[in-house]
Amino acid sequence: MKLSTNLLTTTLLSTAIWLPSAVADDASPTPPAEESTEEAPADEEEVSGWFRIDTDALGTQFWVGATHTVGGVSIASDIYVVGTFAEFDIGPAFSFGDLAVTPMVGLGVDYGTSEVTSLIAPQLFTVYSNDSIYLESWIQGFFNTPFADDAVDSLYTRNFLLYAATENLSLGPQAELTYQITDDDMTGSGVVGIPVGVRVNLGYGANNTLGIFLGYDSKASGDGVAGRFTFVRSW
Repeated sequence: MKLSTNLLTTTLLSTAIWLPSAVADDASPTPPAEESTEEAPADEEEVSGWFRIDTDALGTQFWVGATHTVGGVSIASDIYVVGTFAEFDIGPAFSFGDLAVTPMVGLGVDYGTSEVTSLIAPQLFTVYSNDSIYLESWIQGFFNTPFADDAVDSLYTRNFLLYAATENLSLGPQAELTYQITDDDMTGSGVVGIPVGVRVNLGYGANNTLGIFLGYDSKASGDGVAGRFTFVRSW
């Protein structure tokens, strides 16, 4: 099933300092039971948005985001919360047919210490979708050392390609990579995470998607198993 470009733009914009997950929402809106004869005001702004929950090795994370039109330009924004940490991201959303491109910048605050802890920039999110495939790519920079001497800076990318097997089932490969820029005593600099595996998206009713990722990280300690559950509700 093909996603609308506006919905693609809103559902992908969920970024976080703790290397979050991505999801494509491929459910179509349910038509109203009765057709309204009342017309919306001409100047009323239509706002698309989403709510999301992720659970992985970092715990459970909550997100909410939306896309507003300001002066004819689509502006995407979102907030991300895990524990006492909260992040706000914002940037313009560009659409070119089946392709959506969204650069963003973000700022993270730890409300437990009342301190700014991270600058998340640059960020670039790219989505391509047609009737049978969905491709999503993330590129993010996390710069924490300006706010704490013992912090580390890193670059992160996530990419996955899904094939629509049925209307409510899409699956395909996913790969992530974290490169630590800062050379610290524990891990040094270089690649510190590279989970590779399979992603499945399941339609959970109109505008609801459950995403499941299961993979293996050769850089992780223990058995190296990596995974994530994601639920997204969009409107």
